[in-house]
Amino acid sequence: MELEPVDVIDCEQKTQVASTRNRYAQLSQGLLWLNERAWPLGGSILLIAGIYLFQYIQVEKIPLSITSSAVVAALPAMFAMLVFVIAMLGALIVMPAFIIFHRLNDSGERLSDHLSFDQGKSGLTPLRRRLMLHWLYGVLLLGGFVWLVGVHASYGHTSGWWMLGMVALGGLTLLGHAWIITRVWKTSVSLEFWFACVMSALVQWIAILNVTVVVARSVSEYVDDVWLFIPFMFLELVLLWLIQLGGAYFVVVMRRHEHPVAHAALVAMVVIFVLGLIPQTSAKLAGVTLQLPSSGARNCTVMTWAASTQLLEAINDPDNPGSSIRLRLLAEADGMYIVRPWRAEAKAVQFVPRSSVTGIDECAPEPKTDDATR
Repeated sequence: MELEPVDVIDCEQKTQVASTRNRYAQLSQGLLWLNERAWPLGGSILLIAGIYLFQYIQVEKIPLSITSSAVVAALPAMFAMLVFVIAMLGALIVMPAFIIFHRLNDSGERLSDHLSFDQGKSGLTPLRRRLMLHWLYGVLLLGGFVWLVGVHASYGHTSGWWMLGMVALGGLTLLGHAWIITRVWKTSVSLEFWFACVMSALVQWIAILNVTVVVARSVSEYVDDVWLFIPFMFLELVLLWLIQLGGAYFVVVMRRHEHPVAHAALVAMVVIFVLGLIPQTSAKLAGVTLQLPSSGARNCTVMTWAASTQLLEAINDPDNPGSSIRLRLLAEADGMYIVRPWRAEAKAVQFVPRSSVTGIDECAPEPKTDDATR
């Protein structure tokens, strides 16, 4: 009996088309699922946005009335901006984990193949344990280099030789991180995977640096020495490690879920809700959504108005009539700008009628003096 030849390329194309159609079907089903639950989801959106607004009012001591029509109407837009800001911050933190889904070699094997917890398998296989530990080693290595740079900078080591040495050490650190990741699976890896590991290390470096800056500013009131910052740095790196592996595991689960869109939407709302319960975190995020649109994406602002306008002396610049001092624009509601002097420790706010303002501009660079307070 003679067998008919099979076109392998044609079979692969049909498989790709079927896979694409399956993704579109999952997306359509997920959107339909969300549409059928529009009322509870809409109520949850208003609730979460209201929590963030309340935390912002409580932390910054801003007199914003929740009965104001402008404030109530802004809640859905505020939630949308919160989703965008949190998604961008989350993407920056989780992005280095993309290497887990990259092919090791031509065989198509990936590190993510041993990240899922399937039924019938033990909780921690040797490869899964190696992946988790090696990822932690890589995070600690890059975090240690960031801390070392901070130590030398705090002691004023800014010579050319120091910069050259740090650049060389940074390159070796990136290669060391790539070597650690490639040793997870004791098999030959392609040059493409090596290059992807170096790029992942570079993104990880940027993520650690940004998170470290935020943590350093938060604990600066309690820690004034880089050596005392080590415990906070270690906790930050461990938390970063957990978030990245958790994000990678979530992607693995999503790829196998029956309704990935609906599942992702619910998880995102739960994450945003949990962040909203932390006063300082939710106040910072809500401040971004309220301050940036009001000030035109300016952190420090200077307002100008007609010389004949009578305004409060607390914000008027005596050296420049018709202009304000450096201000932090907290919010804008009902035709009023709510402002506070830049870097002021007091929680007092001033109200500036929008009709009296003729312009808003970015603050000029501060003079490099120790007593510059504005």
